[in-house]
Formats: sequence, structure tokens, C-alpha cells
Amino acid sequence: MALIKSGNGKRPWFFISFLLLLCAGFIFASGCISTDTSGQNPETPQIPAVDYADSYNWLSLPNVSKEVDIFYVYPTVSSNETGSMSISDEGDRALAQGIFAAQASVYEPYGNVFAPYYRQMTTNVKMEDGMLATDTPEFKQGAVDVEDAFEYYITNLNNGRPFIIAGHSQGTMALIELIKNKFGDDEELRSRMVAAYLIGYTVTDDDLAKAGLTAAVGANDTGVVITYNTQSPTSVGGPMLMEGAHCINPLNWKTDSTYAPASENLGARFYNDSTGEFLREVVGYSDARINPETGALMTTIPEGEDLDIGAYPEGVYHRYDYAFWYRNLQQNVGDRINAYLQKT
Repeated sequence: MALIKSGNGKRPWFFISFLLLLCAGFIFASGCISTDTSGQNPETPQIPAVDYADSYNWLSLPNVSKEVDIFYVYPTVSSNETGSMSISDEGDRALAQGIFAAQASVYEPYGNVFAPYYRQMTTNVKMEDGMLATDTPEFKQGAVDVEDAFEYYITNLNNGRPFIIAGHSQGTMALIELIKNKFGDDEELRSRMVAAYLIGYTVTDDDLAKAGLTAAVGANDTGVVITYNTQSPTSVGGPMLMEGAHCINPLNWKTDSTYAPASENLGARFYNDSTGEFLREVVGYSDARINPETGALMTTIPEGEDLDIGAYPEGVYHRYDYAFWYRNLQQNVGDRINAYLQKT
């Protein structure tokens, strides 16, 4: 089955993604989500699970033609006033399709891309005073949906193929919970994971330990986590970058402060994220260096560039975590897949 598409979106996701973090004093400081419902009031209505046997609930169900799969989870796109995305809402579905085109196209040349719709937490989630966003029922529900989709994919669609998991922003947050819950005690599952591209959120040593995984240290290691958060050298950072963040430089694939000039940038690729329309590609767009003290991926963009970063602090290029490094990421996906297949 080919990519499933429907509807038209109007709201760019970067105006939506993580605005609630900014309004709530960077409330995502906790990366841990408990999905245990044992403490719930037994009289509380239980939310039905999404039926991932129904193709309607998949953003992408590909025709399998490649040796490796990609399980991709999109970032925040919804501003549904209920606080939880409705995966039957045509506008939200269209926004998910737009960002799929902008980000998942990095992986499509090398893998069969599977992507579920999920009831993600929206920017209008309601929280009580002192409550962490990661403790909201809405976020927990989205993370459970992603886990359910992955379990259905592994059991019914994967057929034993190696796979990559990939996401951005809230999609990465849900995938961090997935690897902590499912990978730590499953050596066979870990052995089939080519890599995890967990971009646009903090991945810590504790996350990796619970998942039984390690952070990438080069361009060709496999079974590892690739992660970074992009900002300018002068930026104080945003809510996605927290203490203990791992980072790898997507231009030179080093984890220290070695400078990578813009000449090593194979091409930044920009899209209208809400519609998936391709806008432009620029070779040698920007440089990259890791700040070893904060774990930030620092970059200087071309003089005169007028980029809309949404509601984030100065120089937080969260929206462009994929766009700036598009061709280097794409090449690296192929390199890691080749390295994995050669080993196995």
C-alpha cells in the first residue's frame, strides 16, 4: 500500500511545536513517562486503543521493496482544543502528511517507511499548577499509541527485517519512551535495530541505559542512537535541550568540539512543513560545532537569512533540525544501513 494522504492543512507545525513548553517554564524537564494505569480510579472511563490493523490509522504503509524498514513518528502538529490530537481530523492528518514529506523523505531512498497516526499531546493541553506535561494523560496516551503501533508493526508488518526508528520533537519523546519500555529486555529486537535517529530532544545516559543502547560515536556504527539539538552559537537554548544531552555533529559525525565547515554540508533542504511543498536546496548552507558544555549543536547560518523560528528563544533552530542537515542525514542513513548489512 502506498502513502495514505487526505485533506489540506493551513497551520505550519513550527508555530505549534512545543509552544506549551515555553508558556509553562520549560515543563519538559522530565523525560520519563509512566504509562502505568494501576493507580487510576476504576470508575474512570478507559480510552479505547487505536486499531492499527486498520490502514486508516497509518500515515504511511509502504510497498515493501527494500531490505530495511523505517518506523517514523512525526513531531507536534496539532492544536486541537481538547489537548489531544484527533487522528480522524482531516486538518491534523494533512499537517502530519506535510511534515512527513519534509522529514521522512530523508529515509525513503533507503527504507520502507512506516508511520502511524497517534493521539499526540497538542499545544492546548490543560495542566494543573505544578504538573509536568509528560505527566498529562494526553502525552501518555500519545506515547501508548506509538508503542501500540510499533508492536503491531513488529508483529504483523516487519517480517523480521532490520529497521530504523526515527522521529523529531514530540515524536522523539515518544520514541525515547518506546526504547526504554521495549528494548532494554529484548536483545533480539536491539540486534535488528540499525540505528535510532532521535532528533530534536534530549537523550541522556539514563535513557540509553534503560534501553540497553549507546549513543553514536561515528558515521558507521550501528545499533546506536543519533541525536542533536540545533541552535546558534549565541543562543541560550530552548526547552528541548536539557542537562546531560548527547550530541553528534551531522557534518563530521564526531561527538567532540571538532569544527565542521559549511563546505562539508552536502545540502540543506527546505520545505513548507504544513503542506510538504519543496521550497529550495542550498549546498554548503551552514557549519557545525558541538558545545561540549551544553550538548548543543551550534551553527552559523548565512548572513541575511531571515528564518522564522517561531516562538523559541533567539537562535533556537528546532524547526530546522532536519532541514539544515538534510543531505548529510540522508547519506548517513545509507551508510549505516550498508554497514549493518555488511556485518550481518
